[in-house]
Amino acid sequence: MSENSLASKVRLGVGQRVGFGVADFGFNLYYTGLNLFLLYYYTDVLGIRPAVAGLIFAIPLFWDAVTDPAMGMIASRTRSRFGSYRPYILFGAIPLALSFVLMFAAPLLFPSAIVAVSAAAHILFRTCYTVVSVPYSAMSAKITQDSGERGALAGVRILFAATGGLFTVFVMLPFAARFGGGDLKVGFFYVSVVFAVVATALFMTTFKATRERVELTPGFRSAPSDLWRFLSRNRALLLLTSAIVLGGMGGAIFGKALVYYVLYVAGLDISVTLALITLTASVTLGVPIWMAASRWLSKRMVWLLGAGLGMTAQLVLFAAPPATVGPFLVLLVMLGIGNAAFAVTFWSMLPDTVEYGQFRSGVRDEGLVFGLNQLALKAATGLGIGLLGFLLEAIGYVANEAQAPDTVQGLRLLSTLVPFACSFCAAALIAFYPVDKPLHARLVRAIDWRNRKRSLVPQTNDTP
Repeated sequence: MSENSLASKVRLGVGQRVGFGVADFGFNLYYTGLNLFLLYYYTDVLGIRPAVAGLIFAIPLFWDAVTDPAMGMIASRTRSRFGSYRPYILFGAIPLALSFVLMFAAPLLFPSAIVAVSAAAHILFRTCYTVVSVPYSAMSAKITQDSGERGALAGVRILFAATGGLFTVFVMLPFAARFGGGDLKVGFFYVSVVFAVVATALFMTTFKATRERVELTPGFRSAPSDLWRFLSRNRALLLLTSAIVLGGMGGAIFGKALVYYVLYVAGLDISVTLALITLTASVTLGVPIWMAASRWLSKRMVWLLGAGLGMTAQLVLFAAPPATVGPFLVLLVMLGIGNAAFAVTFWSMLPDTVEYGQFRSGVRDEGLVFGLNQLALKAATGLGIGLLGFLLEAIGYVANEAQAPDTVQGLRLLSTLVPFACSFCAAALIAFYPVDKPLHARLVRAIDWRNRKRSLVPQTNDTP
């Protein structure tokens, strides 16, 4: 039996699932801090104009457009005693930690050039993040080829991601205020150091706990000219990538606008920290719910149900804004649980598109798949935050002051109808996603048969 046949049947233990997923706690110490608080840090702590702060998020997308797919292709072609993807987790963890710290250290070191050093440090961090996160994500396609096991890996990973996000929401602002003694610039720097140390330790744990099992047929390499065929024939990947851009944009806009909504719109006796903790904790609560649902329903249906729940909450938030804290928190819980379905199914669907594309094109490149979708996630976040920055300025937002009535109305629209439209379009695309568990199992068997046939070397008789 071939190595890939074994990989399609292997059942992972709890320790292996946890060992893989724990790294996402570390990634979300970085990414949640960046997504939820960096725009606020730029505008309200450093005093950068919202439109300029939005550009600091948006401009690195052009660099990501090169580095993300390139890193995926580089990693998938790497051959070492550690595998193709694990070396980047081992050797990239410390540079990533240093680049994260530098984002908050640079404004302290160069106070006369805050905009320039903030932009440069942000680009450096995004590059280091790519070097580690793309191989980590792609590794899930080489740990197992079983679609159900991939779903379990995705669920554990998102559970750790949500927990890491919850931890970040809970501690980042309060610890920055406490460590800085009232100076948030200093406080954010100290918090970044703590986060970097913890994340690095978690990455080392994942490196030790994981093993790459899926191998290419001996001698098989995809040439650059093959990649267009792989992508153009992979309808599942194209649909999923488009959906993640739209859904991710909506989530990014809502997550960042929520800070401003609580501060200036809600009119409720509730802190930003409590609102963000409720939203993030609800994602954690939703992960096991959707993992259980995935045993009975297709991944596509789980996505659609989660999207429906979240969109319902957004419509209620727009049409009937809560007058008390309780109903507002209920809506945040609904949104968090809905977002959990989006996260679990996306990371479970994505590795399945590798075999779908391989079957249809004859080319396999999981590094490219995950690199492109890492770009899609960053593009969704960057475009969402960049757009939010421009819209904040367009509606007349002024940091740390009471907002005009038109600005308050604009913030309410940004927090509800814009994310709703993004989620609706993403769900419409996912309704046509073609891969389910039975189809994927048939694809794996067919690919394994092809590979075994391909590896047979014809015997020749040189005897006269």
